[in-house]
Amino acid sequence: AARARNLFPYRIMLAMRLARVSATRCSTGYVNRFTAGLGTTADATTSSVETSGWLGRPETDSRPSNSEDTERGDVRTPADSDRDHFRENPSVALWNEWRFDGTPEGARALLLECASSARTPRDAAYWAYHVARSSWFLGQGAAGILASSLSGGGGPSGGGAPLAGDGSVRSGVIAGSRLMAEALQTFRQDLAHINAGTYKAPYDMDPNHRQFNPAFVASKTARFLTEAASTLEKNRAARRSESSPETKVWMDSPMYPDYYLKTFHWQTDGWLSSRSAEVYETSTETLFLGRQDAMQRTALVPLSEWMRERGVKDGAGAKFLELACGTGRFLTFVRDNYPKMDVTGLELSPFYLAEARKNGAYWEKLRRRKQSSPVGLVTETLSRVGGLAKAAGLPVPPVPSARRDDVQDEAGKETLGSCEYVQAQAEKMPFPDASFDAITCVYLLHELPPEARREVAKEAARVLRPGGVLILADSIQLGDRPRMDKNLGRFGDFNEPYYRSYIEEALVEVFGPEGAGLEPWTKDLCSSTKVLSFRKPE
Repeated sequence: AARARNLFPYRIMLAMRLARVSATRCSTGYVNRFTAGLGTTADATTSSVETSGWLGRPETDSRPSNSEDTERGDVRTPADSDRDHFRENPSVALWNEWRFDGTPEGARALLLECASSARTPRDAAYWAYHVARSSWFLGQGAAGILASSLSGGGGPSGGGAPLAGDGSVRSGVIAGSRLMAEALQTFRQDLAHINAGTYKAPYDMDPNHRQFNPAFVASKTARFLTEAASTLEKNRAARRSESSPETKVWMDSPMYPDYYLKTFHWQTDGWLSSRSAEVYETSTETLFLGRQDAMQRTALVPLSEWMRERGVKDGAGAKFLELACGTGRFLTFVRDNYPKMDVTGLELSPFYLAEARKNGAYWEKLRRRKQSSPVGLVTETLSRVGGLAKAAGLPVPPVPSARRDDVQDEAGKETLGSCEYVQAQAEKMPFPDASFDAITCVYLLHELPPEARREVAKEAARVLRPGGVLILADSIQLGDRPRMDKNLGRFGDFNEPYYRSYIEEALVEVFGPEGAGLEPWTKDLCSSTKVLSFRKPE
């Protein structure tokens, strides 16, 4: 493990160099051969229900934009409603106009902009970490597609998918290069917030984090490859089938609403198995090429503003709720920024709730380890080993005692806020009225039928204290990024039955004054994610 950490800086440098070379190649040879609408002479990539992009996602992620994408006529979109009600932060205009420029000049300009943002060693460490991480997910995704291709007969003629859902190298290259460019822009936005003090750099950049352990990474990759082969084969089968394939999970229970008992995203067992919970984070980060965490951290922007406005430091005295916390990863980012805040994670799946508890416990362990000195940690480890040896009846030499300066006493240890986990529906929360100061809801709404969204809105408003803030982070909707509108709804084909209704629904009508009674506050965009915040009148 020590050797792996010593080699880590060199691996980062190598990953950045490979990423730079890959981007250059994609912007010259590959783009010239396989793309259109980007200053090349190739035929335009057409929109078709038979094609899909990276890891079976809709073609939105694999095709260049063209003028037809912005033709909406007089149709009013959710983004139009947002504009009338929310204070739009600069990220909204940025992503509304952002497009994938796959020309050599565009690729070079983006790389130069990213390089120019690395003004300090901390910035350089951020870029090294995230470029290496995205490069890893890029390779892992390609391996998953290859595994699916081999299990499905291999190659286009066998129904496989060497690089993308339609079996073409072209759409795979376009999807990968576009997503890498989008990831870089996402990281620029994330780093800007970190440098502005909006929130902290991600705690998992610490080399002591388990994700730098090769054995841990190998186990996650193995699970992903198995799941990717299964998921993509189900997606291909659904596209080939003339009738709707079976989407129910392995169990039935009156404890769960009918809409919940589905294999969303074609993932194994839906939300109802430990296998699903253990592979979920790896699958979604691979899908988004390592930018999911950065997109979700955008939800910390309005939370940070609300905390400053209220004069809340480190979250002390505040009570926080995350609806549908899933594996609890975002909850650890919240706790890392506001360690003294009392938090609650609500989740309907007991399997995902158990995973959230593990992630929370690991964050606490890592946090406390960082609070102790290296000498104290070594002494503590030696003491534990000595205790185990004595218990086994083995002779051991005396273990030196730690000096008081080397370890913190109980009074000097950081006091973390409480963390509770509750299994319940977001539509029927077991909390009294006005229980929480701040509530987040991340990537839930697009997986709810419209009537359930309204029930969640009412419940969130009920348990929120007057003056409190509700923050929604979910998929972009129609009008948020007009160039993507034409094909945005096709993500619903990836066994997302309520996605199309979600992207058409103005959330201000659900959560705002005419809905749950909350006041619209701010709006942010970050790549495929939009963040809306609401306040409860005092």
